[in-house]
Amino acid sequence: MKFLLEADLEKLAKWLRFLGQDVEVLKGAINKRDVLSYADRVFITTSKKWERHLASWGISYLIIPKDDWEVQLCLIVKYFRIKPKLLLNRCPYCNSQLISVSKEYVKDSIPPLVYEFSYDFTQCLQCESIFWKGTHFPKMEKMLKHILKRC
Repeated sequence: MKFLLEADLEKLAKWLRFLGQDVEVLKGAINKRDVLSYADRVFITTSKKWERHLASWGISYLIIPKDDWEVQLCLIVKYFRIKPKLLLNRCPYCNSQLISVSKEYVKDSIPPLVYEFSYDFTQCLQCESIFWKGTHFPKMEKMLKHILKRC
């Protein structure tokens, strides 16, 4: 699925990317030109004032409740039938695809203990961020289960 989120939904965007979704975030104020440049995406907003405009522009959209990113994520997962699995195949920062890399390839870019004890490294070709399944991964899985119980 391809989404476009308003600027204040960055945390939600990051979690949707963890689930393998292609998510772009509008920077700054919402305007017709920017929204139409992403016409192939579902626009996610918390503002009902855009509903009439989005409909007249022919943009697919979903209006979600404000403030609680966990409920927002749960609603989007359920509404779009997104498989609730941490795929971790997209960069949470820039949305680019991640590629698998060897430990040796990233050895000089990661802490020594990470090199010694971690595995399954990926890297973003766009922003060059490096990721691995460390002790945070089970916590992320637990958090996702908690979130899915909220809706």
